[in-house]
Amino acid sequence: MLAVEGLDKACIGTALCSGGREVLVYDANKAEQILIDGGFGEDALYLYLLECGFEELGDEAPIFVYLDEELGHDLTTKRRGHLKLVH
Repeated sequence: MLAVEGLDKACIGTALCSGGREVLVYDANKAEQILIDGGFGEDALYLYLLECGFEELGDEAPIFVYLDEELGHDLTTKRRGHLKLVH
């Protein structure tokens, strides 16, 4: 697994991807705040990842998640037309 230097405190776990690959998962909001606190400006996370060559990592790249509790609530109270629930 590949880790992004300096974002350890934003790591929230791992994800199992297609093909059985496991990658690190980061809270995108926490990661962005860490970078802003470190002197990066607006769009800190996106720019930082570009500088690190994130796009070149392909399938091995960590995942950044924007946590959204309302989305989870929406999925349990109503079905969205384009989403299929899997059990």
